[in-house]
Amino acid sequence: MTQIFNNTFINGKFISGSNARISIDDAGFLYGDGVFETLRGYYGKPFKLDEHIGRLLSSLKLLKYNPHFDKKYIKSAVYKILSKNKLSQTHAYIKIIVTRNRYGERFRYDLQIKPNLIIIAKKLDPYPDEYYKDGIKIATSDLKRSATGSDLYKFKLLNYFENIYVRNEAYCKQSLEGIFLTRDRLILEGSMSNIFYVKNGTVITPPLTQNILPGITRQVVINLCRENNIKVSERRIHYFDIIKADEIFLTNSVMEIMPVKEIDIYKVECKIPGPVTCKLLELYKKEIENFL
Repeated sequence: MTQIFNNTFINGKFISGSNARISIDDAGFLYGDGVFETLRGYYGKPFKLDEHIGRLLSSLKLLKYNPHFDKKYIKSAVYKILSKNKLSQTHAYIKIIVTRNRYGERFRYDLQIKPNLIIIAKKLDPYPDEYYKDGIKIATSDLKRSATGSDLYKFKLLNYFENIYVRNEAYCKQSLEGIFLTRDRLILEGSMSNIFYVKNGTVITPPLTQNILPGITRQVVINLCRENNIKVSERRIHYFDIIKADEIFLTNSVMEIMPVKEIDIYKVECKIPGPVTCKLLELYKKEIENFL
């Protein structure tokens, strides 16, 4: 059964359950004109909240929104909804959404119109433990993306259909995540994750100069590597490199670090999770413990 949110934050008000509403004229509903952040709360504390809000506000500026709220306001609202929804003793799924609200004449941005701010928080439905123990299958998409040249991939846009389509392609292939490739078969990212692989002890992930999201968890993993003498490299990855990987894993805020056991028809040969992935899982867990 789909969970009804106890309270949803909408433009300064906490609205209970299914009474939460946004106008049918909203640009987010009509055209997907909005941005969002998804993050995870641990016992009432949202992890990397400053980084998520920073990315959100940067996106709003670059996409020519005119928000009537700031970082302090969003942080306060997030903590309040966690409290109101009684999520201080569990893990929480948190989503912050901003829509443009309405346009001026003929889709002209009207900076006098205030964007909508919506915050959702509910108890997290975690991935099964066996995924982390045994790894998951991932599949490359038939839908190709250019390697560079579009800054729109740097933002978490509410218009998410491309990502959902690729995710469902993967489901049809009995896989949990779909991976974007270029026509030249360069690996970019997952539909809802960043991708890493390990070869000869070095952790490798695509660079931010390509059309990928600058994931918050992606950066945490890179930082953990640098702080713990694990070699890490941000560089272009070809499909024929990753299918020969010693280890593969995905990252996002909800799944954290997810081991991969198979990409398309190619199985990862080493024990799952591999030694470097195990080390990073341990370091990430300590990062959370230190945060709490």
